[in-house]
Amino acid sequence: MKKNYTLILLFICAALFTSAQCIPDTSITHNIPGIYPDSATGLPHAYVGIPYNADIQIRVLTDTTYLGFPAIVDSIAIMSVTGMPTGFAYTCTPPSCVFPGGSNACIYLYGPPPTTGMVGTFPIVVNMNIYGRAFGIPQTIQSSNTSYSITIETNVGVQNVNAYSFTVGQNAPNPANGFTNIPVNLPKNSTVHFTLANLLGKQVLNSDFNLSKGSNFIPVNLLGMPQGIYLYTVSFGNNTFTKRMVVSGN
Repeated sequence: MKKNYTLILLFICAALFTSAQCIPDTSITHNIPGIYPDSATGLPHAYVGIPYNADIQIRVLTDTTYLGFPAIVDSIAIMSVTGMPTGFAYTCTPPSCVFPGGSNACIYLYGPPPTTGMVGTFPIVVNMNIYGRAFGIPQTIQSSNTSYSITIETNVGVQNVNAYSFTVGQNAPNPANGFTNIPVNLPKNSTVHFTLANLLGKQVLNSDFNLSKGSNFIPVNLLGMPQGIYLYTVSFGNNTFTKRMVVSGN
């Protein structure tokens, strides 16, 4: 009987993971089609013992070129996401992973808590096809891919850091709902500058915090903040850290 309960629990956990989806960031407008974050910004790191989740936001273009001539984009289809750590998977919004031209869509990457044996960097590739009309004929206009990496680390936040260093950890909880905390370590008592911006670069929060030497937390009130991906920056003197956070709602 105990074994049956265990199996039921595993099925429930699996169902919760596979039903998870991301929320398209509608603040990304038709004027700036693309993929956010780009490969230069990268994906958030994963940590041993903590379930992983991250969003890739997509604003689908409406037109492109094919053989040097204008072409209309009907949709982009995600064909696969390869190279992820063992147990990691993805879902899309919309669930078909086919995104109409001009729409907002997203890919949700998730996985169970990594083990110490998984520490390292995993190159991943998002493979996609662009479908549309060129010379008035429906066809596959382009097959392309976007490369990222997921780094799995052992330490979380600013725990076990040198007391004389300035570090900024990942906010928790993340995704955040209403409130979140950002861990900060300082080499001395000082004031740090905090900003929060959306993916378009528009600042939505801007404040100074007086912190003590050693470990601190910056509390962030996200009540009323639209859902989406944001970048937070903490500056101390000439040193700056920028990281991503996901606001899931209020």
